Amino acid sequence: MQALKLQVVVDDIIVSALPALSPFRGQRIELIALGGAQPPAELAPIAGGLLGQIEMKDDFDASLPADIRHAFEGDEA
Repeated sequence: MQALKLQVVVDDIIVSALPALSPFRGQRIELIALGGAQPPAELAPIAGGLLGQIEMKDDFDASLPADIRHAFEGDEA
């Protein structure tokens, strides 16, 4: 576990970050922050997680119309 101990005078900046300290505005206080190990990151969904939820049209991989293809590739003429 990690710990950080600070002595601060509670001002507007501290109150904006930690509103619960507003009753101590203008007073010198001691803050102690304790930190433990971070929980592991959540894993991304696995492949196949949307199986059966997405429907592909039969012409999904058909050639694009010429005007749309030119918009992507630029005019080579």
